[in-house]
Amino acid sequence: MTDGAAAPARRYPGTALGSTLVLQIVAAAMFSATAVVAPVLPPGLHLDEAGLGIFGALTFAGAMFGTSIAAFLLPQYGPVRLIQVGILLSALALTGLFTGLPAIAFTAAVLIGIGYGPNAPGGSFLLSRHTRPERRSLIFSIKQSGVPAGGAMVGIIVPLVEASHGWQAAIGTIMLIGIATVVLVQPWRDRMDRDVMRSDIKGPPMRLADVVPFGVIRANPMLTRIAIMSFTYGAGQMIMGTYLVIFLTENAGLTLLAAGAAFSAMQMSSFGVRMVAGWLNDRLGRSRLILASFGVVTAISVTLLARIDASASEGLILLLSAACGAGAAGWNGVYLAEVARQVPEQQIAAATAATVFFTYFGLVIGPAVFSLLLSLYGYQIAFACLAVAVLAGGLVILVPSRVSAA
Repeated sequence: MTDGAAAPARRYPGTALGSTLVLQIVAAAMFSATAVVAPVLPPGLHLDEAGLGIFGALTFAGAMFGTSIAAFLLPQYGPVRLIQVGILLSALALTGLFTGLPAIAFTAAVLIGIGYGPNAPGGSFLLSRHTRPERRSLIFSIKQSGVPAGGAMVGIIVPLVEASHGWQAAIGTIMLIGIATVVLVQPWRDRMDRDVMRSDIKGPPMRLADVVPFGVIRANPMLTRIAIMSFTYGAGQMIMGTYLVIFLTENAGLTLLAAGAAFSAMQMSSFGVRMVAGWLNDRLGRSRLILASFGVVTAISVTLLARIDASASEGLILLLSAACGAGAAGWNGVYLAEVARQVPEQQIAAATAATVFFTYFGLVIGPAVFSLLLSLYGYQIAFACLAVAVLAGGLVILVPSRVSAA
């Protein structure tokens, strides 16, 4: 591997952001489609509450390895091409739901996750290559806003199509959107990928050990700290997304409609905070302090949320839900920009894949551990343990390192 990578002949920041944002929205939509349509799927697929949890875990497990594989294939095929192939793989995997066979459906979950994998390393590499360093946090945060935007798109399209034409048409619509997007971004691909494939960003052949990227993490002490932080933060983000509605309906006595409004407040606040945090970090240059603050906000918010009961006002519940969203899901853009800042350009895809591997691991493990704590001790203890975990993750990122400046 060379010590550095040739700069692109010309930077295309608008094209880089536009292509990665559109692809992120569509990939996130395909990633979320099964969860949205699950209530109306045939019982034979076993995608009830328990089965959907397993489906989600398998999807994130696939994404863990998909990110690592994509990082090594990027120099040969280009980031946009890999994301395009990933979307097509996810579309193909969604057809597994049509078979009515649970074994095929759960296998499809892994393939959907693998298809989602190229988004993080491919997007980070492109944005770093075509964006000035002083604007990266904001640009990365805009790109990451595609995740909640994709979920919102599915939340609107799937129920509307399902109500009039059935669940098969709803899934088929998401698949067609994915295929159409792959075709529409092809002109961008020519501009983005050819420059990468002509450059000197080459790496060694991929080994089986590289699928679990511990080596990349061990080589950089700050990446180790970032990986630990992202593991705890990813767990917190997934736990809040999974349990907020059911907690509010059971403990606060909210109707499903009111709990859904609180869930929307959580999503909207995360969307807005991602932008603000990215902008603020570009102005202040204090990425580790900003990242640590998300752990503090999440810890305080979930501790207060755990005390909610039927006597709480809806305004207070909305406020706490928004605070939980700001802390638990507003950190992603600054996090990916900080990973890119820690390494030379030719290592950005690999470093992103390595840290995102641990993020997804947190997304898999977090809800399972929270569920166990919930069954043994109840919400108070489960939320308290979550608060301790994210606070510890936030403090880890503040530990000084000779590899990076604050």
